[in-house]
Amino acid sequence: MSSFFQRQQLANMISLSRLGFLPFIVLAGLQKQPEACVGLFAAQLFLDAVDGFVARRLHIESDLGRRLDTVIDLAIWLPSMALFVWLVWDEFARVFPVYPHLFIIPTITSALMYITAYHYLHTVAAIHLYSGKLASALVLLLMVTMLLDRFHPLLGYLTACTAVVYHLEAMTIYFLKKDRTDENVTSLLQVFRSAH
Repeated sequence: MSSFFQRQQLANMISLSRLGFLPFIVLAGLQKQPEACVGLFAAQLFLDAVDGFVARRLHIESDLGRRLDTVIDLAIWLPSMALFVWLVWDEFARVFPVYPHLFIIPTITSALMYITAYHYLHTVAAIHLYSGKLASALVLLLMVTMLLDRFHPLLGYLTACTAVVYHLEAMTIYFLKKDRTDENVTSLLQVFRSAH
């Protein structure tokens, strides 16, 4: 029984372990060590991918796991992004006036996604789609290029477009399934396939 419980909670334990990175990310940021900050952020992103893989592989997906993952995402992403912008302020201040839409539009669609989730599920929970994982990887790559003072507009557009696609894909799934969005789906295509 104990081993069964541990197996059921394995993905959630991996998710919770990501929170251990947060104080170190904040500490690295406050000590103005952007490389350490980005490295720690990358490590927790890797664990984020691992927990989803483990949950699907062991067939232990759960609403609790999805909601826990979302809360942890928000707890890590919001302070990490704020710290990162502060750490690379000179580069950000150079890039933002030229490409404000690359930062503003994904932020707006992200907020709409969470509002849509709350409207249909009455809780803050984001569907962890493959497009979301790709967007996260591109955000990390964008962070590295900004860290090196080598912002590439093409990468910026690719990251912003991928993030917006993820947000719109998630909102569409919420709309189609409404309050029945209780599965850990990985794409809109999967929803269409399960409907037939």
